[in-house]
Amino acid sequence: MCGGSEIRCIELANAISKYTEHNPIILCEKTMPKSLYEFKNHEVQVVEHVLLPEPDNFEYLYKVDSLVVINTDCKEFSTLDYWEGKSTRHAVKIDMSRISQMVFLYNFIVSPSRHLHTISGKGVDVRILVTNRKFFEEISKQDRYEMVRHLPRMILESPINTKEIQRDKNACNKIRIGRHSIGSESKFNAGNLDLIKSINKRYEDVIEWDFMGVPKRDLKELKKIKNVTVRNTFSIPVAEYLQNIDIFLFFVSWKREEPWSRSVAEAIASGCPILATNKGGNKDQVVHGNNGFLCKEDEDFHKAIVSLIEHKDKIKIMGKNSLLYSKFFTSKFIANKLMKFIDLPT
Repeated sequence: MCGGSEIRCIELANAISKYTEHNPIILCEKTMPKSLYEFKNHEVQVVEHVLLPEPDNFEYLYKVDSLVVINTDCKEFSTLDYWEGKSTRHAVKIDMSRISQMVFLYNFIVSPSRHLHTISGKGVDVRILVTNRKFFEEISKQDRYEMVRHLPRMILESPINTKEIQRDKNACNKIRIGRHSIGSESKFNAGNLDLIKSINKRYEDVIEWDFMGVPKRDLKELKKIKNVTVRNTFSIPVAEYLQNIDIFLFFVSWKREEPWSRSVAEAIASGCPILATNKGGNKDQVVHGNNGFLCKEDEDFHKAIVSLIEHKDKIKIMGKNSLLYSKFFTSKFIANKLMKFIDLPT
């Protein structure tokens, strides 16, 4: 695919190659989309169809010192049956005695990790990475994780190449509010329309709304509002887009629990205050009242925007706080954090 897990994987490989003394290899179960190759540094090797018996690409699994499994949204990856070729995905039996370490990163769901004891029982050094504190604590608290609770575990944020993100905003006499994402309905709460209209009743002349990637459900209504700009998903580079955004509005569906949003992290790295739902990984990224606001209901977004409009100095203050926190998820910081956790010999 070409989603958050895959981009995370490539950026992590790039960072390991650039900032550590280790050599990353991206091993793909099937193929890697051509669109992802443009993100990859040329030093990073890619091996596709790693689990095909011919030409024995699975031998790469035995050559590496640590096998980091990124896209663990696929529940089968966390089971011994998958690695022994007993699942429907492939038929290659991997000799687990030849794999010294496996690190499983849970990006969107953590429940599959409860099966890892079947792999660690084969003598493999199994470790767990999660994207937020909620996942981390779930393993500690829920009985279904009893068999894996003893495994080494750490929170690892998604690495962001902050060097590509500009920290200086383009000048504007209006306050610019926006967000970028894919045009999924779950990533754009239907309440955004009411929010825009209610804020515009009083502040239409002092603000602009700018959204890159919106669902078809809301497209027609958004285009009717004169101070709203709607862009196609990734129609301009994210770094360029964020130079013209003062406040980042992450008003997603209340049912959605974003584990650790890359778009929020990019906005933090650009010096934006963040307005987000008080759920999932947002609580790890936003310090309420410090670099943004965590909102528990629709009305909270309205109050937060009004507060920032009425006290414009807070936008810069919170933006500076965001810049400070962004130092802790730069690609270099995350690559070195991972290396310490893996604890490879040098």
